[in-house]
This record gives sequence, C-alpha cells and structure tokens, in this order.
Amino acid sequence: MFTTASNSSWDGLVDCFSSYRLVVGLAPAFDLIRFHQFGPACQLEKQLLAPEPNESGSGSGNLMMSSTQVAENITQDDGLVTVSVNDLIVGRTMNFPIYDPHGVLLLAENSEITQERKRAIIQHGVPEVRISQEDKKRVTMNSELANLKTNSFGFDADLTKRIDTIIDGGLMTLKNDGPAVKNDVVYLGRKGYDQQRRQKLIEQHKSNGKALGEMISEVMHGEKINGSIVSNMAAHYLKEMTTDTDNTLTSVIDQFKDDDIASRSMEVSLLAMAIGIEMDLDAVNARHLAVAGLVHDWGMMKVPVETRTAKTKLNPLEMLEIKKHPIYSLEMLQHVSALSTVIPVIAYQVHERINGTGYPRGRRGQSIHPLARILQVADAFVGMTSVRPYRPAMMRYSAMECLIRQARENYVDPKVVRALLRVQSLFPIGSFVQLSDDSIAQVTRRNQDHYTKPIITRVQNASGELVDREADENLIDLHEEESLDVVRALPTPGSNEINYSEDTYHSNLVAP
Repeated sequence: MFTTASNSSWDGLVDCFSSYRLVVGLAPAFDLIRFHQFGPACQLEKQLLAPEPNESGSGSGNLMMSSTQVAENITQDDGLVTVSVNDLIVGRTMNFPIYDPHGVLLLAENSEITQERKRAIIQHGVPEVRISQEDKKRVTMNSELANLKTNSFGFDADLTKRIDTIIDGGLMTLKNDGPAVKNDVVYLGRKGYDQQRRQKLIEQHKSNGKALGEMISEVMHGEKINGSIVSNMAAHYLKEMTTDTDNTLTSVIDQFKDDDIASRSMEVSLLAMAIGIEMDLDAVNARHLAVAGLVHDWGMMKVPVETRTAKTKLNPLEMLEIKKHPIYSLEMLQHVSALSTVIPVIAYQVHERINGTGYPRGRRGQSIHPLARILQVADAFVGMTSVRPYRPAMMRYSAMECLIRQARENYVDPKVVRALLRVQSLFPIGSFVQLSDDSIAQVTRRNQDHYTKPIITRVQNASGELVDREADENLIDLHEEESLDVVRALPTPGSNEINYSEDTYHSNLVAP
C-alpha cells in the first residue's frame, strides 16, 4: 500500500489531466510534468549561457571567444581552479568568466548564477567548470563541508545510532490492526460548513498552539513533559476529521503567525492525518501520524534565530545548521513521556527524500518510514504555502504543481501525492479560482477522484459584485455543472502570493 509508485503508475495520474487546459495565466501541472524542459542545445547556449547584453545592445567586451582563444588564455592564466557545478551558489554574481574544462566560455564576467544556468551546464555534460581562484571563495561551497559529519556538531551519537539501527534493520513496516478510518469519514458534497463548529475548531487551534508552545519551552529548559497532551490533541482532531475533513483542514489556514513553529505544525499535522486517512490508515496509525506532525519541527527552535529568520538565501553553513534540526527534535523528544516509539523515527525522517537527496541521513525508498513519507508531503505543501522571511507564500495551486512535479522526479512518494490530490483537489480547498463565466469562487470541498472539478462557493459575480455565499445557487459541484469550468487559479485576495516558476521549484528543493 505504501510502496513507491512506478513512473508508469504515476503516468496514470498525469493522464487524468491530459484533456484539461487552463487559459493563459498559469501553466497546468501536467504540462509542467511532460513539457517543462529546456530547448535544443544551441538555444540553451543562446538563452542561458551567453552573457547579458550591454547598454548598446551588443554583448560585453569578453563574449563567447572561440575555444582556441579561450584555451590560449586559460593556459596563460594559472589563477583558474576546477569546481563542481553543484557547488556553485545560486544568486551569487561572477566577477570573472566561467569556462568548461576545455576552455570554452560558458558565462561571462558579471553574470549571475541561477538554477537554470546550472542545470543547462550540467545537461550539456559539463559537471565541473573552471573559475578564478578569487571567485571560488565567494560563489562556491567550501569543499571541506563534504567532510563534516553530523556527530562533529556534538549530537548524542548513541541516540542517532539507535534510530539508525532500527532503520538499517528494516523495521519500517506499517500494519493496520483495526479498520480503516476512511470507512467512518462523512462526505458532505455541496453542504456548506457548520459555522458554529468551525468557530470552536479555530478556538481549539489557538488553545492547542499555546499548549504546544509551552511544551517546547519546557523541553528547551530540560524539563520532562507528559506526551499524552499531544496524543489527546491527535485523538480530538481525528474525530473532527471524520465529521468534516474539509472544514477541519480549512479552519487552520492562516490562523497563526508564519514564524510560529508550534502552531504551524498543527496545519502540517492535520493535512498529514487527512492524507493518511485517504491512504486507509487505521485510527492508531492516523493518531501516530498526527502526533509526529505536531512535534516534528520542535528542533527548529534550537537553530539560531538569525538563521531561522534570514531574509536572504542561506549559505552552506547556515543550511547545515537547518539540516541539524531533525536531530535536535529527536533529542528533545527524549524528554517527552508516553509517546509511541515510532514517533521519534517519523519525526527524524520527515525531511528525507525517496531519491536519497534529503537529510539528515540521505535515506531513500523503503528506508524511509511510510508515515514519514506522508508527513514529508504535508510539510512541503504547508511550507510552500506559508510566508518565509526570504519569499512570499506560494499560491496553493502552484504548491500542488510543485509536488506533482516532485513526485514525477522521485523526490516524494507519488502515492502520497495522489492521496493529497484526493484530499485537496488540483485546486486545493481554501484557494480561489476564476470560473468560465468570469465569476470568482473559493474551493470549499474536495470532490474525490474529480481532481479538476472541486466543489466551490461563488463569492463574486462576473460584474465584480459580491454574492451571497450561503445561497444554494452559489454552492456548486463542478462535476455536476457541465457548463462551468475552472479557467484560472488566483492568489488569495489581499495576499502577496507568488506563482510557479523554475526558481521557486528549485528553491523549494533546498529549503527546509
């Protein structure tokens, strides 16, 4: 049930969208999966590798010399060193040109390193480049970083060793001992939210957020705490989830400050629980997943605040500090009683990726606990749609695009993303869309397998006037209403949400 899907099975999901098109404004997720590639090599060189034109419209004075000329210059210049393209830091500007090992100019001086340019160079079969010794210190990661081991930072080596022994021993299976919670979930169709119940949920979120914050503070001061508090939270939310999943999930959106780690973990926990229920977890496993979601990021509180709240891209040493936080969380959870032994394992592995590019151990595939693979997707979605010090929040639709592509490229488990689509739809609940009649609506309920046809509430007519959200004609099942379609995903009104782009996609692969 939880094994990684093959490319062919993922193609089946992608094909669900093959006949669906959005008008200009947002590239559809399936187009990104199938066609978002660079053009021919000659076009790449022209678009990405050539230097920027100067004010006169021509290239700068040191443009695209012949390989013979460049090779002669390199031979005469002993100030060049060889570095890995992967070690070039995105966002840094070269003071001097970049050459390939044969002396061909790749980037002129004063060029900015971007993800697109790095990918283009690598796709040309050039894993290493030649740069000036002066530039090396500014634009690359120090090669000595590769020699740094986690234990060199003073972690509890015995603790991490015990967890790694569990993982290496293959004790990562997941078994349901009871019936699937999904059997008890009530699907409400076009029914609106119970506002009284929703208000109680919001109040409960705030109370739980405060309690979680106090627990973190106590653990940070070395105190022992009772883990039954978070277990009770999970049990309460499980009941709410079976009563009205959509209301429970949307009630937590935008309720907390974006730097409030404890409270933001609740949104991750609830989304993970909903995905797990969709994947047929029983009540015990669903609660374990929710508890792990509530505690998995506690270790971020041990990361220096200046690193946690940096408004610029983190340098390699700062990223290493971020990557230590799962182990900090692991250590903190040793002060929490009454937790299932699987909770620390899940929390420890949330940031691993099934292709082995995650952290803290670079585990892959079946070496990552199934519940951690679910929590990873929920954590990624909430992270993308939250404001970060260095960027605005992404549109919820754009975050879904990113995750679909990540599934295709084997960063996340495709089966988990497929379950997320069933929970949220391609246009996630809570997001805003433009309809084919030019009216504006908010997505209020998922529609199971009808990913592109969610249940929506019209909020504004084609003339720009607000409408009665509670009126029956404005509660619409797009699968039943053949004359209406979503034509464009929209940012949340009053927000500064950003759209999908290559830079945002790749930045989310390296962000915590």
